[in-house]
Amino acid sequence: MDDERRDIAAELTERVPQPSAAVRLTQPMSELDLAALFDTHLPNIADRVADLGGEPAGAPYGRYHQFGPDVVDVEIGIPVVAPVANLRPLAACEPGELGGSALPGGRLAVVMHRGAYEGLPGAYDRLRAWIAEKGEQPSSGPWESYLDDPSEVEDAGELRTEVCWPLA
Repeated sequence: MDDERRDIAAELTERVPQPSAAVRLTQPMSELDLAALFDTHLPNIADRVADLGGEPAGAPYGRYHQFGPDVVDVEIGIPVVAPVANLRPLAACEPGELGGSALPGGRLAVVMHRGAYEGLPGAYDRLRAWIAEKGEQPSSGPWESYLDDPSEVEDAGELRTEVCWPLA
């Protein structure tokens, strides 16, 4: 693990807030099937954003407001060029209802994970360790942006997922 942390190609960066359209769901870890949640909600989000005249501005994402040990609280969304009209703020929506949200701005630690989604927990672990080694404090709500569509990539080892962790 030490060699993996030392070789991590992470960086510290600053970003501006990015408006998005998203749903937020909370589930017991014992019932969690992230792939099914994303497969169900991402196409619906994309269709609804298009119906409302929104314009996508980046890769779909999953933001984890809580991940374990008993519950996962995940926001599934798509960045948009500008807030989408007629969407209530996500905080005012029922679970699974589409709302307006934003990926936070500010200082972030970012790393590119290359490979199957099953390897993402290790990417988070290595990034958390890298953040500590840099003397930084992780904040809440890390997210991952799915740069490739898995239905269009023949080898899961070639999938690219950007992992972003806000810093305190």
